[in-house]
Amino acid sequence: MQSVSSSHSDADSHNQLRALYRSLLESEDHFHEFKQLLALYPSATSSGGEEAEAAAVREQLNERIRQWLGGSFEGLSSMQLLLWRSIVVEERFNVALSPWKETNCY
Repeated sequence: MQSVSSSHSDADSHNQLRALYRSLLESEDHFHEFKQLLALYPSATSSGGEEAEAAAVREQLNERIRQWLGGSFEGLSSMQLLLWRSIVVEERFNVALSPWKETNCY
């Protein structure tokens, strides 16, 4: 059973992500800056020793998001940044079950 504070924290996180989505959809400048900063974030396949660089980019991106949203944003985790990077920068979507993919025909 989840505690009330955990549920409240999850709801806050979801609200913050929704605010980020809205900001990216409503402002082309925010989207392009977001994409540019994500491109600077090392990918999961990058060589080791880039932890300090990754942390600096993550902090810079989270600070920009806080500015866009008026300060109320906990920040994206490294895993979330990697997921955003793969979708926005590398344009990789999970299309394994895509209805347009020919290999899904039975």
